[in-house]
Amino acid sequence: MKKILLLFVCLSTICAYSQYAEEDVLNYIDNYSKLAVQSMKTYKIPASIKLAQAIYSSNAGQSKVAREARNHFGLLCNTEYQGEQYYETSDRSGNCYRTYATVEESFQDHNLFLTTRPRYESLFQLSPMDYKAWANGLQTCGYSVNPEYAQRLIAIIEKYTLTRFDKQGMPAQTAEPEVAEPQQPQQTSETKPVATTYSNTQTPKEQPKKKAEVQETTQKTKATQQKRTYESGVEPDTVINGIEVYIQRGKRPNASTYDNRPIVNMNVFTAQPNEYKVSYFPYTKRDVYENNKIKFVIAKKGETYAKIAKEAQLMESDLRFYNDADDDYEPVPGEVVYLQMKNTKSDVSYHKLEMADSFRYLSQKYAVQLKTLVKRNKTPEGGFTVGSLICIDCK
Repeated sequence: MKKILLLFVCLSTICAYSQYAEEDVLNYIDNYSKLAVQSMKTYKIPASIKLAQAIYSSNAGQSKVAREARNHFGLLCNTEYQGEQYYETSDRSGNCYRTYATVEESFQDHNLFLTTRPRYESLFQLSPMDYKAWANGLQTCGYSVNPEYAQRLIAIIEKYTLTRFDKQGMPAQTAEPEVAEPQQPQQTSETKPVATTYSNTQTPKEQPKKKAEVQETTQKTKATQQKRTYESGVEPDTVINGIEVYIQRGKRPNASTYDNRPIVNMNVFTAQPNEYKVSYFPYTKRDVYENNKIKFVIAKKGETYAKIAKEAQLMESDLRFYNDADDDYEPVPGEVVYLQMKNTKSDVSYHKLEMADSFRYLSQKYAVQLKTLVKRNKTPEGGFTVGSLICIDCK
């Protein structure tokens, strides 16, 4: 009788844990679907599966573990985990849950949890568009002890049509081509222009011409920059949006020349292989290191973001986003290139500004998100100067 009663209590707990308020689920999808799509782009985990797992494990963000520990996937502590711990007092199992500073960190740790463990390797042989195979594969690999885990995920995905996010997470070249309109009506004084959508295999005749014009304009701009005479006598390393940027350490313009000119001097954060702990990243054979728990590689001479992204099986746009790099900027030899979204926390409280420091440099140096640093530091009336204290993670 006791066994039957115990079984009933366990099943009741599972059922209660799996009930969601409709509004909570919809809000959760609105808040975190972008993170799921990003995970699919970077780690090949279907966005629909990612969202369904998070919704199920976190009770659509309403469980105590999710609210108090920001743990949305129910990941438990283990011997390799060195972070903060959380014990849910109403959880009779006495489980120790991992604690995160942000929900983003929880999503990222779950990405690494699946991609760095051999037991889940078989999942990545499946099509990222086959959510049923992934759901059953997770159960087969032993992700959950609940015998209905796969069916629960599938039910959530189908009820909220989460597969629409899988399409957003697929690379552009594998997406279904849009239907092209074969003819465009001639524009008259009474006819408004009609936007024409072209497929991947169809290109309007005007497009190559426009592309050539853009390239010609870019070449002219570069030629103009090369012909400029710099009053300081020191040629900048590059010019971004009309601002002269000095990258190499020790390379400084004549300060007296620029007393009344807006100049941005920018250091680039570089590293040596022996300065940081070696880390593991499953999608590249090159050496990977870790700074503030964020993985990075060191750029080599002549490398571009496109080349590094290809080696690490990432999208170039994502890699530039992680490193706050403009489209016309490429890494210099020795520069740190992060393979993940930077952190929001740091063990460093303040940084004392030196000449040529920029917020991007500090963001790269401490592996803290640029937008976070900007938000933490309001520009004083006289602007930031050498010696100003910049809050990295001040309490």
